[in-house]
Amino acid sequence: MRPYIGVLLVCLAMPLCAQNSLEGPTDKKAQKSYQEALHYLQIHDEGSALWFFRDADKKDQGHCLPCQEQMVRIGLARQNWKAVEDGASGLASEVQEPKQQAVAHYYLGMALMHEGIDGRQDDLISRAHGEFLKATSLYPGFPDVAFEDGKALAQLHRDDDAKAQFEKFIAMSPKGQFKRWRAQQFVSKPELARANLVPEFTAFTVDGQRVTVRDLAGRVVLVHFWSTSCNTCPRDLPRLRAIAEKFQNQPFVILSVSVDYQPAVWRSFLEKNDVPGLQCMEGFNGPIAQAFGVGFHFQSSADNPIAGTWITSYGMKQEIPKTFTIDADGVFQEEKLSDSLDSRLQELIAHVGQSQTSK
Repeated sequence: MRPYIGVLLVCLAMPLCAQNSLEGPTDKKAQKSYQEALHYLQIHDEGSALWFFRDADKKDQGHCLPCQEQMVRIGLARQNWKAVEDGASGLASEVQEPKQQAVAHYYLGMALMHEGIDGRQDDLISRAHGEFLKATSLYPGFPDVAFEDGKALAQLHRDDDAKAQFEKFIAMSPKGQFKRWRAQQFVSKPELARANLVPEFTAFTVDGQRVTVRDLAGRVVLVHFWSTSCNTCPRDLPRLRAIAEKFQNQPFVILSVSVDYQPAVWRSFLEKNDVPGLQCMEGFNGPIAQAFGVGFHFQSSADNPIAGTWITSYGMKQEIPKTFTIDADGVFQEEKLSDSLDSRLQELIAHVGQSQTSK
């Protein structure tokens, strides 16, 4: 059975692997590791699968194209940028078709950019820019390359060059696309491309109201994650009510996100308690929780140094209650429900007024 191939179809509708490479590596030892990797994929243990795909590719002397695609796919899902870098590097050197090479260079650039941002290493971001240039030369009509290259250039404080790339992306992208809207923001304020912006999400409130990042733009948002099963969460309600009252009739909204999984229990709690703000329930796997990185975290040990063995120990951590602010431009940061939060919100709201006055 053909393994999952298609992580790189996000941007281009084409496989990266040569047709005769779809069955996996040719080395016998590599084939064994490859089959182990596929087994772990089937049982949804992507951490172990990634280890075995890496092992298979190493034993196959770096020629296992489906291993490399899986390294990119799993790396992207887990934000393991080193895995993305290694997989994309292998693909860039192995595939022959220009558009496929462009996709490989694109993901290599993505990995290097994120590694550079995380490690504050401009040399890695400069290398990412170089990879994006290679992708563009191989396939000029690749919108996402322009967008990510704009972000890389902004990180290097080459704002004029960054704006040119964002304008190029806008020209190639359909109206209504979220990234096109973001690119328009970056053209107006290139510094936002260096900021911690909330990712796109769509959720629905208890009364069916649709809520998106764009709907919230232009207002200050206090995002509060909680659950009816959380013993400490009710203690936050008086503080949230006081904040809601203090900042009513201002460009401010509370987005109350329950990570419950039982709608009836959640609705019953809302009926019995005055919970301020827009009310959403989505569980830890919902779009808002994922956007903010809030959830159950299962901590696992590193892979065992004995080849072919993976030891996992689990410790569960529930990250609620948790609170964030989002400013009018979409920049978010974690906050605490302390007395200092009032002054922080006042500052953000005042900035909204200044921005509107300057327009």
